[in-house]
Amino acid sequence: MLRRQRHYRDSLGIWRSLSRFFYLPHTHLSELSCTQTSSGCAETLLFPVICGLSDPVTQATSSSLLSGLWKWLQWLETSFSFLLSQHSVVRNALFCLETATQAKEINTYTKALLAFAFALAGKEDKKQEMLRLLDEEAVAEADGSLHWQRPGKQEADADLPFHRLPRAPSAEVEMTAYVLLAYLTKQPAPSQEEQAKCARIVKWLVKQQNPTGGFSSTQDTVVALQALSLYGALTYSRSSTGTDLSVHSGANALGTFHVDNTNRLLLQCRPLPQVPGDYNVEATGDRCVYIQTTLKYNVHPRPEDSPFKLDVYTVPESCVGPKAQKTFDVAVNVSYIGKRPNSNMVIIDVKMLSGFIPVKSTVRQVKRTEVSTNHVLLYLEKVNNVTQSLSFTVEQDVPVQHLKPALVKVYDYYETGKNGVQLPCNEGQHRLWFL
Repeated sequence: MLRRQRHYRDSLGIWRSLSRFFYLPHTHLSELSCTQTSSGCAETLLFPVICGLSDPVTQATSSSLLSGLWKWLQWLETSFSFLLSQHSVVRNALFCLETATQAKEINTYTKALLAFAFALAGKEDKKQEMLRLLDEEAVAEADGSLHWQRPGKQEADADLPFHRLPRAPSAEVEMTAYVLLAYLTKQPAPSQEEQAKCARIVKWLVKQQNPTGGFSSTQDTVVALQALSLYGALTYSRSSTGTDLSVHSGANALGTFHVDNTNRLLLQCRPLPQVPGDYNVEATGDRCVYIQTTLKYNVHPRPEDSPFKLDVYTVPESCVGPKAQKTFDVAVNVSYIGKRPNSNMVIIDVKMLSGFIPVKSTVRQVKRTEVSTNHVLLYLEKVNNVTQSLSFTVEQDVPVQHLKPALVKVYDYYETGKNGVQLPCNEGQHRLWFL
């Protein structure tokens, strides 16, 4: 069920694209009406509500609202039209959303979703009301960028040697992207003042992108890329002649780039010969371009406080040396020991030993999993102080000598910096390391 909810937004995006080419009946209105209460709101469904958005009392109230709001938001985005707006189910849903704005406490994430929902429904006055409230909570950085974050958030230090600024948690990327979508979802186009604010938001969002173009999680990646795509469409100009960029290190020219309408979606890369080093990029032209530097390196796990307790062991206990078996079980025990009653959704990433592969039939016995070439991902809706135990079988596919320990990592889906790791096959030692 949780996996279906995680991919619900992606499925509706495909549905929306298909509806442009042929008629799709709106029979899902009947389904929505079955979950609608007398107030017009939707019944609470399984939904990955983010912990830590607000105080516990407001969190409990917002969780119920968010569950229904998220469902109506996706429907508005894919199916809303003037004729459908006259349907009683839709009118009641909009009444529910308007009533929600009168609550004494609404967290920032909910305000962002409400602003986008009202933008989709053409409720400009309600959208502007939410945006005015969001403006009061906006965080303006020294570089002019703009974003939104949870109240009372503590700034994290970037303690990695080549990582000056830590990336923002998934929830903050998502809520900032929803605010951007609210500004961009407007007919006619946003005013010059609104476009200037959008540019400041985009400046912050692109800094949160990872080397592959995504963000922290599937959920924030889908929303952020949608918002950035709309901004790209807004600022697109057919008459643009393009932009030329040159990269220098001192007096040495390292390469040039040219970006115009014919290659604006093409990723262009150049290697930097020395790290650390001083590099300058000069740009001339009339097109906005995005430049990102990427550096990949390894660090040893360090003992630090972690909100998760992770214990990983193998059966038989030794998975290397003379007692090694061609097939053995990997067992994982995990619990939450942080400050909240429970965690957000959690992912346990089990890396395979070289030459070993998971036995898929045993992995499928775990409720929510994904299997890649050398990783098994285990999804947990949430974790509390009660230990959860999971296990699956791995088998040797190719014999490999001098095996090195494989990493097992547990992390918060929305805040990947909150994590724990263990090296279970470490010469028979079962010591616990935390990142």
